[in-house]
Amino acid sequence: MSTDNPPAAPQRAAEIADEVAGAPTPPDGAMTAGQWVRLAGVLALLVWLTTATGIYGLAMVLGLVVMIFLHELGHFVMAKRAGMKVTEFFLGFGPRIWSFQRGETEYGFKLIPAGAYVKIVGMHEIEDVDPADEAQTYRQKPFWQRFGVAVAGSTMHFILAIVLLYVLLVGFGLPGGAISPDESKWRVSSVTADSAAAEAGLRDGDDLVAVDGRSTATFEDLRAQVADRPNEDVTLTVERGGERREVDVTLGANPTDSRAGFLGVGGAVPVEKLSPIEGVPAAFGEFGTVTRQSVGALGRLFTPSGIADFGGQVANARDEPAESPDTEPGSSGSGSSASSSASSEQEGENRLLSLLGVFRIGVDAGEGGGPAALILLFALINVFIGLFNLVPLLPFDGGHVAIAVYEKFQEKRQGLSRRYFADVAKLLPLTYVVVIVLGLIFVSTLYLDIFNELEIN
Repeated sequence: MSTDNPPAAPQRAAEIADEVAGAPTPPDGAMTAGQWVRLAGVLALLVWLTTATGIYGLAMVLGLVVMIFLHELGHFVMAKRAGMKVTEFFLGFGPRIWSFQRGETEYGFKLIPAGAYVKIVGMHEIEDVDPADEAQTYRQKPFWQRFGVAVAGSTMHFILAIVLLYVLLVGFGLPGGAISPDESKWRVSSVTADSAAAEAGLRDGDDLVAVDGRSTATFEDLRAQVADRPNEDVTLTVERGGERREVDVTLGANPTDSRAGFLGVGGAVPVEKLSPIEGVPAAFGEFGTVTRQSVGALGRLFTPSGIADFGGQVANARDEPAESPDTEPGSSGSGSSASSSASSEQEGENRLLSLLGVFRIGVDAGEGGGPAALILLFALINVFIGLFNLVPLLPFDGGHVAIAVYEKFQEKRQGLSRRYFADVAKLLPLTYVVVIVLGLIFVSTLYLDIFNELEIN
């Protein structure tokens, strides 16, 4: 949602370029030669992207575009319902590619696909507005209408996240039927050939209950119980089809460390699909879990230690990444493909990602976990962006929410029968600081993602 008039310079530059090329001003909805060139450039970029990254690269781009469009659509619909004047609704920034006029609103696409905006007239009292349009301005509408327009973008993100989580839970399933599954529900997921587990007759789906009578409630419990026992005899308690039995086996030695024991099983929480009815409360429950985790992550990021850690990551971005420790062959934990991909790329880091970083994780998640992993990733992205956009500072939507609430509070406190207008001019210095910080975050996250071996294969 735009808080000021969008920059006119790029638009005028595009018009001048068309005039210099000798192109006449087109009728409504038509395109000039220059605009056709821009469209061809965007289409060529999409073709190259699909060729370079495959279907999941294209899916990431289209998914992000749809997500941005729905955010602005939320603002647009609520503004129209409130009778506000909306003069522009564009996807992208910079020179126009194509647009058309319907009523008081111009709709269209612009060259740089880095966002979108809806231009609502009169977002605050320092904006100059034609007196004839004053009654249709945002600033003249009642509190609940202004509040509704301001939160509409984040609300769209939250609705989209819940829908995606529902589709994921019902259509694809998740380990244990949850994003963060109960690790005690793990089962044998793989058996290494010629291992102790293979000799004992273990199969995929078996429930390995105990080793020498000691419970293996989680897969990590199993790891701990066999880690220091190479070549020792143990008794496994195995449950299959509701029947429990005990099997004596001799553990092997880990191929990568002969001092460690090796059973030869992988463990994972089985994927569970929910019924359409079960999926409704489960989707809302998972949304609540992801929201709490996202709020916690944001809180940690903007603490002094989080900022210092981020600064250290930027300073050391060119250093060689540490090698991941070897894992025991045949042993695998549980978890979703999307979250596993993200953690493998940024393990131990608590930071924001640039669009390039998100794109890379999306491609990796899709290739590793298929459509389900991509759906989960987009659900997480929508929750995070919805929350981040509610930060109560301009130019975030949360800044407009804070102003509306403050104005309503002042009206109640002073017993006013008229509208109270906050002096937004006093917030401009802080707003400039926020914009500068956002610019630094954009540059630094892009820098980090480029030097963290960001490659397109």
